[in-house]
Amino acid sequence: MTKKSKGPTFAELLREPTWSDAKGRHSPEHAIRPGKYNSAGELFDPSGRPLLPAQEYVTPELAQELVAGGALVAHEGCGCGGWTGCQPEWLSPEALARLRSAPVPELVGGHGVPTWIDVWSNDVAQVVYLHGDVPWGDEFR
Repeated sequence: MTKKSKGPTFAELLREPTWSDAKGRHSPEHAIRPGKYNSAGELFDPSGRPLLPAQEYVTPELAQELVAGGALVAHEGCGCGGWTGCQPEWLSPEALARLRSAPVPELVGGHGVPTWIDVWSNDVAQVVYLHGDVPWGDEFR
């Protein structure tokens, strides 16, 4: 006599869609947080669309090129990459316009803070994400 399982088998669970590909199924941990990280560590653009990492450790020159081409800019000054619960700050359209004509950002890394630039994207936008001490024009001094 075999025992009948009350729940799905492990193989069946593996075939289940995750929250991100199951339309309308969001747990509180995976809640959409426009312009912020949710408690699952997922980042959303200011419109609430999920962002995925696209390029790690980009050069200041590439960051400038992307912003000149219309990319958004997010910044977190502590250098944690969002993992300590800090939330990114997003530049306004006016600040972005000023950055388009500013010199390239600097990777200073002062105050013992990890410093880098990466790029996140979705089907609508690219985001240049500044981590740590990254002075750029008059926006981050």
